[in-house]
Amino acid sequence: MPKHPENPVVDGETPKTPKKQTKKTPKKTSKKTPKKASEAKKKRGVPCEYDNKVLPYLKDIEKYARCGVTEGQLAEYYHVGKTSWAKYKKDYPEFAEILCKAKRECNTDLINRAYQVAMGYEYEEETTVTIKDKAGNVTGTKTTKHKRFARADGGMLQFLLINRNPDEFARDPQILELRRKALELAEQGKTSPDMEGI
Repeated sequence: MPKHPENPVVDGETPKTPKKQTKKTPKKTSKKTPKKASEAKKKRGVPCEYDNKVLPYLKDIEKYARCGVTEGQLAEYYHVGKTSWAKYKKDYPEFAEILCKAKRECNTDLINRAYQVAMGYEYEEETTVTIKDKAGNVTGTKTTKHKRFARADGGMLQFLLINRNPDEFARDPQILELRRKALELAEQGKTSPDMEGI
């Protein structure tokens, strides 16, 4: 059944529109809904170049750092500024961890190799000789392998002993002791003018 209008229209009159009753609602004081991470903080300026210049090459960077390439050389090669490189290390822990791990492995390899040189080691040497006939034409080649032994290097041995065990193998133990005392006094703030040259 159709509803009757509240204000019926009489012939010749304009229809009256009912007044809207405004219902006063209390203001909502609820917390704002958190925006998505991308909407929450839109940065202005140039976007970070880490995703384009560093992230795709992490394996290569690790390999180069393990071979002894310095961070400055890596940053220059990948066209990244030194301050940006330092910022990436701070902001991206996986990047810093890769660099630290590669440096540790490089140092370990260097120490192991220095130990081998200091103690002497065995290696294999391969020589190739070309065989010629009487007319001077090459008829073939002969490859021979020889086992050789590299003698211990006294200089490397001395270097390792002095640097790895300075208490026992220092060149001048008295100077070493004086430097330690001067360092202790400097930490306490009691440096004397006599100790500056040590």
